[in-house]
Amino acid sequence: MTAGLLALLLAATDPCTAPVPAGGGDPREAQVYVKVGDAERARGNLGAAREAYRAALAREPGSVEARRGLEAACAPVIDPVQAGADALEAGDPETALRALSGGRGRGNDRAVDLLEGIAHYQLGRYASAVPLLESARSDPTVAESASFFLGLIALRRGDGDRASRLFDQAGRAIALEDAARQLARTAQQEGHVVLSVASELVYDTNVALRPDGAPLTAPGPDGSAGLSVMALVRPWGTPGPYLRLEGQLSKQFTLDQLDLLGGAAALGFRLLGPPGSLTGEYAYSYQAVDWRGYLADHRVFLGGSLLTGIALWGFAYAAHFESYRWSELEDLSGVRQVLELDAGLLPGAGVRITGGYAGTWDAARVENLSYLEHGPILELVWARGPWTLGGRGALAWRNYRAPDPAYDGTTRNDTRYFATTWVDLGLGAQWSVRGTVRLLRTDSNIPDLNATEWIFIGSLTWTGAVL
Repeated sequence: MTAGLLALLLAATDPCTAPVPAGGGDPREAQVYVKVGDAERARGNLGAAREAYRAALAREPGSVEARRGLEAACAPVIDPVQAGADALEAGDPETALRALSGGRGRGNDRAVDLLEGIAHYQLGRYASAVPLLESARSDPTVAESASFFLGLIALRRGDGDRASRLFDQAGRAIALEDAARQLARTAQQEGHVVLSVASELVYDTNVALRPDGAPLTAPGPDGSAGLSVMALVRPWGTPGPYLRLEGQLSKQFTLDQLDLLGGAAALGFRLLGPPGSLTGEYAYSYQAVDWRGYLADHRVFLGGSLLTGIALWGFAYAAHFESYRWSELEDLSGVRQVLELDAGLLPGAGVRITGGYAGTWDAARVENLSYLEHGPILELVWARGPWTLGGRGALAWRNYRAPDPAYDGTTRNDTRYFATTWVDLGLGAQWSVRGTVRLLRTDSNIPDLNATEWIFIGSLTWTGAVL
């Protein structure tokens, strides 16, 4: 009984649920109270507005304006800024913009600028996002977040220097520190002209792919020192067309006949949007081994990715038109096609898990050297601050298309195992060091072709935007 009396008491004291007492008065008086209620509601004084509308209804119970005003004053109060932030969190920037349209004039306009700028960024409307984010940078409480998204836009436009400076400012916020540091490194690769120089030391336990059990006199372990240079030119940044030039030199410590000199040039176009990217490219490369022309390769490439929630979907296809220049290797010339499909998960904390399937069709000039290879791939990457750790494993079944007269007419079938692990440490925005270990193992139905190879690589790389 006490609970029932308490409920009645609360209802009686709530101007939104309590009955309007019967009264009387001049309807013109009721109109005055309606105007008072409208004015108080516009000022945000909802308590006074409710009482004014109740007074109007007491004098004119049939007043539609007073009834509507009381309902509006009693409706749940929705903070447009919070509603906009919630919509962005839910991945709905269009709803966020509609919610934020009534959020100004309450003393938090810079926060509204930030959220609207983020919404336009997510929609790919960079021209609309920039002035809003620049306005938000004037408020110290949201300046780091605004700098972060301005950096992302500069990165997509190919302005690596500006992106790097903005990410440096964003990195002052603890919550953005790791992401800003990673993106500052990436920004150095997103200029209009980017130069990268890498040096490496390599130790290979089986550089000549000596079969298991081969005589010790056969070539075995060896090391090498290498240098590679890459220049990337993007006149209009990303997205857009690009030109890439590469050069490579590798000097063996003992097996001079395996010294390598190579170069490549590629012309491509990259499309980029908030959900993903698509890249098409033509490339030509030429390699010389032992200072003799070894391999010429015309390559056509198409690849892309699509981000949906925490899932990243990708594909890559390449067709290599290969021409071996040594007479003893001419039969290997032909068309080699490679296709990889994969799906990745981005659960957070810098982790990416990717699984996929890859296939290769090599149509060599001679049928017994042609093969079909396919198998699964699994990769795990963790990136945090300046560190990146990764591991990749693959299994491939390679089946040749015809009997090989060199092995008594046996049709060769191989099972190939690949495993790679690496550790990368960023030394500022431009320098990085990496250690890599690779394992390649071949099990063949022709025992003389079974082989195991371990490769250990240490590299130092400088990458910077020249323009």
